[in-house]
Amino acid sequence: MRTLKIMLFLLPALVLSQNAQLSNAEIQSFKQEVAKHAEGLETLSSDFTQTKYMQLMEDEAVSRGKLFYKNPDVLKWEYSEPYTYKILFKDGQLHLDDNGKKSVTSLRSNKLFGKLVSLISGSVNGKLLEDPENFEVRYSRTGKNIEAVVTPVDSSIKDMFSEIILLFNGNYLVDSVKLMEESGDYTQINFSNISINKEIEEKVFQH
Repeated sequence: MRTLKIMLFLLPALVLSQNAQLSNAEIQSFKQEVAKHAEGLETLSSDFTQTKYMQLMEDEAVSRGKLFYKNPDVLKWEYSEPYTYKILFKDGQLHLDDNGKKSVTSLRSNKLFGKLVSLISGSVNGKLLEDPENFEVRYSRTGKNIEAVVTPVDSSIKDMFSEIILLFNGNYLVDSVKLMEESGDYTQINFSNISINKEIEEKVFQH
């Protein structure tokens, strides 16, 4: 239940259409550009809107907040609407702050949480595309953007998500993440006001 609760907070594009598939040469060029930009990414901050779509619910569950990332693996999701909730991945630990009620979980002792951290961080910085042991990727072009449909190979992740759809903009940054479930339900996170390599105060990552 705890894992499910965290994923409902954390995890999410467009309606699938007849997108143009990339050639092998285009895929290699795109992956090289993403890797180059990821290598130079020291910090990232962004506003986000997260929407949960469930077939059994008439209304969508919408929440908003800010995302903060610091290379190589410090990541914070700070929800502000409709509730206050903070999730911080730092130093091999998961820190939760539910409106002042705090808890800590070791990622080293919980392999599933560790995999989820890699999934979430990889979705933000694009490194998810370079993990063939755990994910298979299909690429297509949608307008001026590139869509990467990531299929988990790892059974523990596949049990939660059938596909992860990343939409990259012309600057090779992830504009949205869509997390598909076998049931057809999905979570989508859209990023806006993205700022890269700007100083983020250390207190943001304190717990």
